[in-house]
Amino acid sequence: MAKRKKNPDRAMEVGLDHEDKRALWRTVMVSSIVLGAVLTLIYILLGKVFPSNPGWLNASRTGLSLLAFWVVITSTIRTFENIREGVAFFWLIIIGVASASIGIFLFLLALRVWNELGNHGAVLPGYDIIGFYAGGGLIASLISLIHLRVDGEHNGNLLELLVIALAAAAFFWLTKG
Repeated sequence: MAKRKKNPDRAMEVGLDHEDKRALWRTVMVSSIVLGAVLTLIYILLGKVFPSNPGWLNASRTGLSLLAFWVVITSTIRTFENIREGVAFFWLIIIGVASASIGIFLFLLALRVWNELGNHGAVLPGYDIIGFYAGGGLIASLISLIHLRVDGEHNGNLLELLVIALAAAAFFWLTKG
């Protein structure tokens, strides 16, 4: 995949050519596999580090998993933008949400296989967390997109604040009931 020359008109194009589609699916698949593998390793290794302290175990799993999730999704967006410069913004959002959803699905699948093969007694989260992480992928994609495409630090900071405020409001609205 050769790097494309920068074309300012390209940001307004809706469709993707064959090379863009190949790059998109490769990027999504590689980042999903990396995300699933990293989250699985975090889950398993921290289970061995804190076997008798469930408070520390849950807190450290949650914190490190969210950090790994954030790093992988934002790196995916930046990588695709560097490889295929100037694609329409919504393709970058789709890449982030797809990578998050597929990566979490692979994580859940890996936990299930690990549990079945060794009867480890791992607590398996429900598949409904895929939607939660898809929302997280949307937020990470939007913030990464703001860093990539918005000129001016002041405008970028305002947009980031708006995205985070809307995400928090949506989270509280969805979980209140």
